[in-house]
Amino acid sequence: MRAGAIDPASSSPVALRGRVVTLDAAGTVVDDGVVYARDGSLVDVRPAAAAPPVGFETVAVAPTRGTLFPGLIELHNHLPYDVLSLWAVPRRYTNRDQWSGRATPQYHQLISGPMGSLGRQAEVVPAIVRYVEVRALLGGTTTSQGIALASNAGIVSHFRGLVRNVESTGDRDLPPAATHIADIESTDAEHFLARISGTQKLLLHLSEGVDRPAHDHFEALHLTDGRWAITENLIGIHCAALTAEDFQTYAAHGGSMVWSPLSNLLLYGKTADIAAARRAGVAVALGSDWSPSGSKNLLGELKVARIYADTAGILLSDVDLVRMATTNPAQLLGWSTHLGSLEPGKRADLIVLTGRTGDPYRQLITATEADVHLVMINGVARVGTPGLMHHQVVDPGAIVERIRVGGRTRVLNLAQATADAQVDALSVAEAEGRLAAALAELPAAPLAAPALSRRPVPTRGDRAQETEETLLAVADVIDNHMTPRPHLPLHGRLTGPNLPGNRDTELSAAAASLPLPALPLDPLAAVDNPGYYEALGTAINLPEDIRTQLQQLSEQR
Repeated sequence: MRAGAIDPASSSPVALRGRVVTLDAAGTVVDDGVVYARDGSLVDVRPAAAAPPVGFETVAVAPTRGTLFPGLIELHNHLPYDVLSLWAVPRRYTNRDQWSGRATPQYHQLISGPMGSLGRQAEVVPAIVRYVEVRALLGGTTTSQGIALASNAGIVSHFRGLVRNVESTGDRDLPPAATHIADIESTDAEHFLARISGTQKLLLHLSEGVDRPAHDHFEALHLTDGRWAITENLIGIHCAALTAEDFQTYAAHGGSMVWSPLSNLLLYGKTADIAAARRAGVAVALGSDWSPSGSKNLLGELKVARIYADTAGILLSDVDLVRMATTNPAQLLGWSTHLGSLEPGKRADLIVLTGRTGDPYRQLITATEADVHLVMINGVARVGTPGLMHHQVVDPGAIVERIRVGGRTRVLNLAQATADAQVDALSVAEAEGRLAAALAELPAAPLAAPALSRRPVPTRGDRAQETEETLLAVADVIDNHMTPRPHLPLHGRLTGPNLPGNRDTELSAAAASLPLPALPLDPLAAVDNPGYYEALGTAINLPEDIRTQLQQLSEQR
């Protein structure tokens, strides 16, 4: 399946013809245009009738017969969990502690327990990485949160794969964001304020729920001396408990947010007051969260956001929503100069959807994975139709992998010079087989999560001598004294879910002893999962009008 040693930092000249939705500041759409790219960057976007740029005179123009968009940028997804199926949430919760701890043994059986088992199996971890990254690609995602790998010697690295990783970009023009902070930064107000007052953006969970404790998590950002621990570096994930007044305060101090409406609705029956956030001027990006209680990818989250806005009477245009998955996240990360739109000088990250008629923004919102005809990252075609991949895969001797999506053939180009060896050697079919077998044979009682030592982190050059088995660095596998959320004190008590040492959130012995059932592997694409939207249509916490429209989506598959 390897297609040669393609370095994602360089690419041959390419020219793609179709309708071009640039998402530049003016919202330019070129009805019949050509996108020219070389060495990972966009050279120009021109009408098809115009002469090509210098150096492209002999480059064959590929007729996509489709519509080109910037690649989708996702700022919130717990990618390793995307091998698991949608969880039938058993009741309505009001904050995160209620469903992730001892109160919900089913959560352990279906989510945390299985991930704890899979994440400790050396032969399964590469399969998880391969599978979930391809899953993101099929949905048009070109940038997402990363996959962290670990050993008991410490965090090894974030996996550097085909999809751009916001936490480890490998690109000096794209400064990495952080998604976890050290315990002392989490619990001490001065340390936290210093952390968010530097130069790095932080993607942190904030106010996960709709009740008083969830709101206290935000209120704790108001320090005792009157200052607010909010800066333009703080990108709050969820923000479901914030009031209109809170959003005014949040915006005044530069805060921004990632909105995951489906996950919020499935767990809490409510989501963030997005209308108030926008009125206050808070910049908003979309995130699908994870498969157990969210969308399969940003294509799915766009649909839920559209349905929610319509049923709630929120003035949110299709252009607004598409920008939440493209230009807005690029802005939040400080990457707007290089990503988020199709403009000369920016990175050649783009997707092509089938068809070039009708409203293009609605076209993206209604698209499924079967409508994605090409995904390109840094000018390198990664997945697409056989015809377009024939035009774009630059190595004529390449051996590529073919899969079926929505009954149609897609060609994958997974070769990468900088790939981790264990993942690079693994085809999607092999990854699927390993995962399906591992999920079918889950152990009765996974081991307790080991704590990582604080020994020095091995460098990439040291890894050949590393004898430790690689683990997934997720909460259900390791404890590395880092947290994805602040725990600042309010009235003398720490706030936020999953507090260290909080017995109310620890798994009870009875729950931990429950056997893990055999589970199915969640399909790569929602379009190939006929039960997914049907299951959403029966979700007990979704408002009835949203359930009805999601059921209609099922009937349209």
